[in-house]
Amino acid sequence: MAFLSYLQPARDLFFKQNDPQGAEAALIPIMEQPKSVAEKRATSELMGLVLRSQKKFSPAIRLYDKMHDAYQAGYCAMLQGDLSQVQQHWSKLLAERQNHWCIHLYGMITQQLRTYPSLFQIRNHIESDIANLIAAGRTDYLENVLSYIDFLSQINLESPKFAGRSLMHCGWLNRAGAFLIQGQKALPNDPEIYFHLGQYSIALQHYPEAKLMLKQCLLISPTYRPASELLENIPTQDSA
Repeated sequence: MAFLSYLQPARDLFFKQNDPQGAEAALIPIMEQPKSVAEKRATSELMGLVLRSQKKFSPAIRLYDKMHDAYQAGYCAMLQGDLSQVQQHWSKLLAERQNHWCIHLYGMITQQLRTYPSLFQIRNHIESDIANLIAAGRTDYLENVLSYIDFLSQINLESPKFAGRSLMHCGWLNRAGAFLIQGQKALPNDPEIYFHLGQYSIALQHYPEAKLMLKQCLLISPTYRPASELLENIPTQDSA
């Protein structure tokens, strides 16, 4: 949309240059300008992400409150570790949508899960939740969520893969491997899990194993281009 063009410098600073402070500085004067409802929403959503990335959770909560976004307000409260605020915001949301993902997420972080998320809810949320908890330093909530991966895999067999992939991309290699292997056992014919096992092995500099995993991926899906490209770029000798 045309009105988003004025947000591009801030978006570039945040998403491309990894400069949230610069993005925030660029957004402040824009926030003060008169805008349409759609413009105001787009600007506020970007500012919310920028604030959250800097762990400025209190101003992010206030911003989402103004937007009447109970989920994101409660989400920032969760990342801040303020469960009372989480309950305050998410109870409003649950009054309208009883099976919203927030009830499942809250149950997991508090180790009181009594509900059943859907296959698609798990697919849409669990990876980003793991990454966001890591970024916020909420390892306590993270460990609680990870303790439910076996349960979630009864609903969505890809759950271990989602968890392992997220942990791997966040640099938690010491925890990622077990979940990726669990994902391979759950879905032995899924080419994607072998691709991720290949990535994982490369991160550990276990190049022969990485080649085996990527070749297995291509055996199942010969047109899996990311695997073939990664295989071509593996060092010829094992550095071990």
